[in-house]
Amino acid sequence: MNNSYLDKIRQNLKTRHLRHREKGTYRYMWKTALKIILIYLAVMIPAVLIGKYLLDIKGIFDYITNRFPDWMVLTIFLLSESFLGMIPPDFFIIWSAKFNSPLFFLTFLGVLSYAGGAISYYIGYMLLKNKRMKAYFERVLVKYINLVRKWGGAFIVISALFPFSPYSMVIIAVSLFKYPFRLYLIYGISRIIRFLIQGVFYLGILNLDSILS
Repeated sequence: MNNSYLDKIRQNLKTRHLRHREKGTYRYMWKTALKIILIYLAVMIPAVLIGKYLLDIKGIFDYITNRFPDWMVLTIFLLSESFLGMIPPDFFIIWSAKFNSPLFFLTFLGVLSYAGGAISYYIGYMLLKNKRMKAYFERVLVKYINLVRKWGGAFIVISALFPFSPYSMVIIAVSLFKYPFRLYLIYGISRIIRFLIQGVFYLGILNLDSILS
């Protein structure tokens, strides 16, 4: 019975793989991944040069991160990640560098963002119950809804990883499309990976002496 169950899983994965290959999902993800890398380079290289020749990035960072209590920063971050992504997460990623274990806090931010996505999904679910609100947000988010319809989980992964992506709005669109919540929980894990990857870049920029030596 176990072998039969494993065979069923393998067959299901094979069917999904063939479907994605025919649809061009892998090609879409590779092209978009290349765009993500280029965007990071376009942002990081000028940031390093600005930090070396124009601004004291470390001084500015210390001034900002010491003005607000940690609980307030985390609360604002969760609210932002849950409601339309009001504040770019980059600021919070940089904030994590103040701690002795920044990778732990980067992971914690990723988990909070993941939870914020779940809240966004619930917001979309509630919007479905109000015809006027549903119609309004379907018009506003039609681009994202169409991308979810076309690419499914691949679009969730790309949105979770892409810098400057309005992730909360994307997840509301996912919910309005009635995309299964359990699949969001699987693909949305990539949001945590985004915080770790981007955090490594930003923590490196804050440590300019080691980069430019």
